[in-house]
Order: sequence, then C-alpha cells, then structure tokens
Amino acid sequence: MSKRANNLQETSYPLVSVQRFQSLKCDVNTRQVEELARYISYVESAAGEKPTEGEVIGVALSELFKLDRGFQRWKEGFENATTRPKAPAAQSAGD
Repeated sequence: MSKRANNLQETSYPLVSVQRFQSLKCDVNTRQVEELARYISYVESAAGEKPTEGEVIGVALSELFKLDRGFQRWKEGFENATTRPKAPAAQSAGD
C-alpha cells in the first residue's frame, strides 16, 4: 500500500478542532459556502461539537499560509527587509 493511502486511512477525525477565533465577515463563492456547511456538519458528527464558519475558515487559512512555500519565502524576505537595521551612511573621502 502506498504511503499516501496509509495517510488517508489514518485520518478518521476532522482536521479542524473547535477553537474560538475573532470572527471576520467576507464573501465566499456559493459552492464553497455549500461545501463549508457540509464540512461543518462532518466536524459536528465526528467531534460532537459544531464549529463556526469562521473557525473552519481560520484553520483553513492557517494551513494555506503554512503550505504556500512562495508566501513563506516572500514573508521571510518582507520581514527581513522591515527588521533589518539600516547600514551606516558611507563616509566621504574628505572626512
């Protein structure tokens, strides 16, 4: 059996656990809203607690941010550029 097939069998619980986050209002594609409702039902049936839409979206965004290697590289460069101390000004030859 492949490694991926083994991983699929081991995931009998939802990836989302109920945690409290600050809510955020946004517009989402109709099909995504329907799938979100199905996923919330799945989590509730598997875990016994019903997460909010924001909780599921928050976890999904965390995973997206973690998995997007381009974003990680960009963020590291951005953070390095904003926290890097400024180089001292070059002195002229006459000083």
